Amino acid sequence: MNSSGLICIILCYNRHINGGCLLMKRNEQKIENTWKTEDIFEDEAAFLACLDTCKELGNELCAYDGKLDDASNLLSFLKGYEKLTCLLDDCLGYASLLSYQDTADAHHQELKGKANALAVEIFTQLSFSDVQIMQIKDLESFYASQPILERYRVYLEEVCRLKEHVLSETEEKLMASSSLMQDTPYSIFGMLNNADLKFEDAIDSKGNKHTLTTGTFIHMLEQEDEVLRESAYRNFYAGYGSMIHTLAACLNGQTNQLKFNSTARKYASSLECAVDANNVSPRVYEQLIETVHKNIHVLHKYMRVRKEVMKKDKLHMYDLYVPMVNECNVPVSFEQAKEDVLHSIQLYGTEYAKVYERGLNSRWIDVYENEGKRSGAYSSGQRVHPFVLMNFADSLDTEFTLAHEMGHAMHSYMSTKYQAPLDRHYKIFVAEVASTCNEALLMDYLRKQNSDPKFQAYLINHFMEQFRTTLFRQCMFAEFEKIINEKTANNEVLTSDTLNQIYADLNKFYYGEDVIVDDEISMEWARIPHFYMNFYVYQYATGFSAAMALSQKLLHGTQADIDAYLSFLKGGCTKSPVELLRMAGVDMASPKPVEDAIELFDSLIDEFESIMK
Repeated sequence: MNSSGLICIILCYNRHINGGCLLMKRNEQKIENTWKTEDIFEDEAAFLACLDTCKELGNELCAYDGKLDDASNLLSFLKGYEKLTCLLDDCLGYASLLSYQDTADAHHQELKGKANALAVEIFTQLSFSDVQIMQIKDLESFYASQPILERYRVYLEEVCRLKEHVLSETEEKLMASSSLMQDTPYSIFGMLNNADLKFEDAIDSKGNKHTLTTGTFIHMLEQEDEVLRESAYRNFYAGYGSMIHTLAACLNGQTNQLKFNSTARKYASSLECAVDANNVSPRVYEQLIETVHKNIHVLHKYMRVRKEVMKKDKLHMYDLYVPMVNECNVPVSFEQAKEDVLHSIQLYGTEYAKVYERGLNSRWIDVYENEGKRSGAYSSGQRVHPFVLMNFADSLDTEFTLAHEMGHAMHSYMSTKYQAPLDRHYKIFVAEVASTCNEALLMDYLRKQNSDPKFQAYLINHFMEQFRTTLFRQCMFAEFEKIINEKTANNEVLTSDTLNQIYADLNKFYYGEDVIVDDEISMEWARIPHFYMNFYVYQYATGFSAAMALSQKLLHGTQADIDAYLSFLKGGCTKSPVELLRMAGVDMASPKPVEDAIELFDSLIDEFESIMK
């Protein structure tokens, strides 16, 4: 996932029209800049053959229905299920990679649909297993009679943890069979956002046109040319405004399906249902919002400093991404970015660094944007090795995005290497820690390379933006998500007017009196994919806070601190996420990591101010 709040932008090739640029076609990409999907399957035929194998395995495992009360049968089932999930992960991952490299490719969308449909079919067939596992009265005797079952202890304990929220076998089959239907809001949003939605060109102060896409938008907001920024801003949200009622209906559908699921599974709220899947208390979510609210004056302070440095009476929303130190805003090539990020992680040791370097140079990464390619960035933790989607743009922002996504990739690699297949998938709550921690290490490395005050200010500016976009902004997203789901719980319909008002009010609170809340920003909710990801965004803020604490330990602590962190990366889901982070050295059950992160932000503002005077 593009998890840092940094929105990836594009590298324009020498195909200019009226001062702008056209995106290259997928077949115009250089092979070395694309990910090597052949590492998963040699070709489409192998993928289709694996789908057939998965279907056969699923049918074979159905024979264990009603027989899991026997230790030997349970062991045989779990061995088969483990194999099946590995193969199915391969199929789903492969199809997703193909579909995201060009979302307008109908054939690859069809392959993804086939894989998703089969996954739903299989998990519907096997939905009996959780219910029957929970009915086993004495699992400890099973471990004694079949010691190999210890391999699956963590998995079995996690199944049993959710016992009170699991339905009857018939109901579970029904719930499983509905998953494709419940994904419809996100699917519609994805198609609108990545394939169908078009924007009028942005116009700069010289009258030149610039191609406006979801990928180029933030890049244009970073430009000194205020005419270009405002044009991009107005035209971008005009595009979303043209479909605002459809997008409101999509989001309303999303919150209603979350309400249905949480009610069916006997949770008090959609929020409780979502965080319990990761074995996290709703209090962690609420505590984040409370802590940010108590310290919102620090963000207001940052806005005041930005206003003064930019010499503005008031800031517009399209002024918030402009670097305040432009003299050092130089292009960063992908080759330079690779060199920097590799240097920045050397403290992790030889094993980590060697794998990291291999990932940078062995086509784990799909580097540049092309027409139809999924916007943003993400990492997919496949068995063979992780894959990273980028939209690299020769910029400092996308250099940090590379560090971020490779942090995800290495977390997935190490969990996969050191844990059994059913234990390798770490909980989403910790997913943003490794990625953001690696961004902090890159920041430290770059600051040590050049002591020039202006360059230091330039980097501090970037670092402060990470606090704004990843801690505060994602917390605002989380609060928005909490509000709209509460409204749905109260049987309110989420119309575009309702959503716009909620979002405008939140922006006013978060950014304070020095920022003009332009009408267009009230529609920003319509372009945020994470609102379809079931209370995901708060974890950017908690993960960022944890990463700030851990990065300080890594940079200024002992070898024992580094070893503890590497153990965390290897942990998969063998402990609860909060326990795993405690093991690494940070307690997310308390408000302290968030408070400490905001205190660091405050000190950076002061340091920046002193340099800029």
